[in-house]
Amino acid sequence: MKNYTFIIAILVLFAYLSLSKKEKPKNRWPNRRILLTDDTSSLENCCKRADSFGIKVIKQLPFISGMVCEMEDGQDHMLLTQNQSFTIENDAKVFIVDDYLYTTAIATDTINLTGAPYLWKRTKGQGISVAVIDTGISQHPDLKIVDGVSTLGDVNTDDYLDDNGHGTHVAGVIAANGGNRGILGMAPDVELFAIKALDKDGSGFVSDIVEGIAWAIEKKAHIANLSLGTSESSEALQRAVRKAAFSPTILVAAAGNTGQTNDPSVLFPARYSEVISVGSVNNRGVFSSFSSYGKELDILAYGENILSTYLGKSYRRESGTSMAAPQISGALALILGLGYRNRDALRLLYKSAKKLQLPKEKQGQGLIDLSMFSGQY
Repeated sequence: MKNYTFIIAILVLFAYLSLSKKEKPKNRWPNRRILLTDDTSSLENCCKRADSFGIKVIKQLPFISGMVCEMEDGQDHMLLTQNQSFTIENDAKVFIVDDYLYTTAIATDTINLTGAPYLWKRTKGQGISVAVIDTGISQHPDLKIVDGVSTLGDVNTDDYLDDNGHGTHVAGVIAANGGNRGILGMAPDVELFAIKALDKDGSGFVSDIVEGIAWAIEKKAHIANLSLGTSESSEALQRAVRKAAFSPTILVAAAGNTGQTNDPSVLFPARYSEVISVGSVNNRGVFSSFSSYGKELDILAYGENILSTYLGKSYRRESGTSMAAPQISGALALILGLGYRNRDALRLLYKSAKKLQLPKEKQGQGLIDLSMFSGQY
C-alpha cells in the first residue's frame, strides 16, 4: 500500500511539473527594435556593427536614418557600449483607432453637415491626391485607387488590398464617388493612394507607419490620412512626422477613442504638433464621449454612425475619430482643389470652423463647417 501511495505521489508531482512548464513557455522570440543613427551616411556602418553582434537586421528605414532589428535581451546594451551615437527604441505596436459600431446617434448624411457640397460646383478634389495609411483599401465600385503599397513584412509589396475593412471605410469618407448609384464622400474626384501599414487585425509596427509616410511623400501625396494611433511616443515616428512637415504632404490623424478611459489623452501621431489632430462630435455637435482630447486637439468633425464603403463592395456605419479624421482630409483636398497652398488651406479650414460651447482642449479650432465657401471664397 505504501509503494502504491508513493507511485501516485510521483505521478502527481510529474504532472504538476509538466503543467508548470506549459504555463511558462520560454520566450523564443527576440525583441523588435528600431536603431536610429545621426544621418544616412552612418546607416551602413550601423548595419555592419549590428551584424557583428549577431543582431538580425529586418529592414532599413533610410527615410529616418534607421533600421529595424531583432535583438536578444542585452544586445542593445552591448551595441550602445560600442557606439553611443545610436538611439535604440522598441518598434512599438500601432493600431487602428477602434471603431464603435453602436451609438445612440441618429444616422444622417454627414457629408451635407460638413458643408462639402458647397464647394462641389468649383471642385471635387480633382488633381489632389490623398494617401490612406491604414489596413489597405479593397476594390469597391465607389472607390478609385490610383496606386498603393503594403509596408508590412520585411519588404514592401503591391498587395495593398484591405482584409480588415477599416481602411476601406476611411477611404469612402474621403473619396467615395457614387459608383453605380452608391454614396459620395467629401471629395469624390481625389486620387486615392492605398497604403497598407496595418494587418487584418488592424495592427502594425511604428516602422510600418514610418515607411507608409515615406512612401506617401515619395509619391507627392498632398494629404496623408492616419486613422490609427499608439499611446507610446516614438523618436522614429516623430522623425518621420518632422520630415513630412518639410514636404508638401499634410498629415491628418485621428485623436483617438480613449475619452472614457483613465487616460483620455490624444494618441500619437496625432499628438505631434506637425500633425492635424481630429476629435469627434455627433450629428448635433455634441462632443463624443469616446473621443480623446487635450491641448493637442486641432479640430472636430462628425464621428458617429458614419456611412461609408466596406468590404465585399458593401456599405457600413461605424463610429470613432477614425471616421472624423477623413472628413478633415477630404475638406483639405477640396480647399487645395480651389488653388490654395498648404498653409493657406489650413488657415481657411480653421477660420471656417464653427466654435462650440466647449473648452479649448475639447474642440481645438472648432467644428468643421465649409458653408462659408458658398460665396465668400
